[in-house]
Amino acid sequence: MNTTLFRRSISPFPLVLVAALAAMVSALAALPRGAEAARNLEIALQDDTVFLGQRYIDRKRAFRHARALGVTRLRVNANWAYSMPKAQSKARRKPQQVPWTFAGLDSVVDAAAENGIRVHLSVTGPAPVWASGNRKISGWRPNTSYFGEFASALAAHFKGRVDRYSIWNEPNWRTWLGPLKNGPALYRSLYQRGYAAIKKADPAAKVLIGETSPYARPGFSTAPIAFLRSLACVNKRWKRVRRCPVLKADGYAHHPYDLQHAPNYRYPGADNATMGTLSNLTRAIDRIARTGALRFNGGGRMPLYLTEFGYLQDGHRSLPSKQRSRYLAQAFGMALKNGRVKSQLHYLLVSPPKNAPGAFFNTALMRRTGAKYPQYRALQRWYQRNRGRLKRPGAAIALPPVGAG
Repeated sequence: MNTTLFRRSISPFPLVLVAALAAMVSALAALPRGAEAARNLEIALQDDTVFLGQRYIDRKRAFRHARALGVTRLRVNANWAYSMPKAQSKARRKPQQVPWTFAGLDSVVDAAAENGIRVHLSVTGPAPVWASGNRKISGWRPNTSYFGEFASALAAHFKGRVDRYSIWNEPNWRTWLGPLKNGPALYRSLYQRGYAAIKKADPAAKVLIGETSPYARPGFSTAPIAFLRSLACVNKRWKRVRRCPVLKADGYAHHPYDLQHAPNYRYPGADNATMGTLSNLTRAIDRIARTGALRFNGGGRMPLYLTEFGYLQDGHRSLPSKQRSRYLAQAFGMALKNGRVKSQLHYLLVSPPKNAPGAFFNTALMRRTGAKYPQYRALQRWYQRNRGRLKRPGAAIALPPVGAG
């Protein structure tokens, strides 16, 4: 600011103006770095069993709970093998014409819109039998050309109704995409096919790359930054080692879990990226971008979408209730202060039964009875304190009918 302009004035009104401007500058300076850019942070939620499967609690009630937390985005998995009749998904040979079944997804997209919430579809596996390398419904060596056909059909169906997609859930985790050593090459082809198909069917839709899990576990997962380097054909010195196609994206999606520590804990390993070490990821993305191997469609630095996060409610890795509540609110506060983060998602709303397939990973905020865990209350209080700097749920969103696009 050029203060000499103000020194020349002797009237009282400019002096008042100077004082007001000075107060404004002081207030802005007091904000955490990056906070201004994150004032429209999006709060997101995922619980496919509740919102897509309509189990455990009434879906209308679930949306009321979501809105009370400030949720404006619902992430939903669009699973390839389960987007067709069971007979076709188990067929040994590719059907001449795949009878895609998107009715469940249509229902949740419409229900979300009625509640002022938009849907982000994670276009992911497993692959049907006829498109997997081991001839099972799995993520083992999926046929990437066939995946492109699925992504094309999905985006054409939801044109004008869904505005954001991401490609493949946790491709650096072996049960989602295998074998682990071939994960980066497989994902590169899946992403290219999926991205091209979606953009062709719906050029206005946003497509996110990544959806990576946070750290390396020997035999189970590749560290996300090591995975990203291989994906972009960049070595540890951040030099391109062979000519891979340039990857374009509208953002990078990531799951910054650290289930047993405070969110600001510096998880060890330069190639890992938890909530407390997101700078590892942003630095890596920026260095790869400088090589020309990865480009953000909007220009400038690639934004982050944190598309899964939470703390375990039960099990041997769970933390005491008060600690979980404090850590969860702290994590959302960190996302708000980070100007690169555009969306922060909590994974799971309702606790599944103990015999449910995903019960081992229960990060829910409430019971099936509707009783709220302390972490729900903590997140709700955090939202109320910060709602002026967040995107907030509004009126119902008018969507075109199915097929209108």
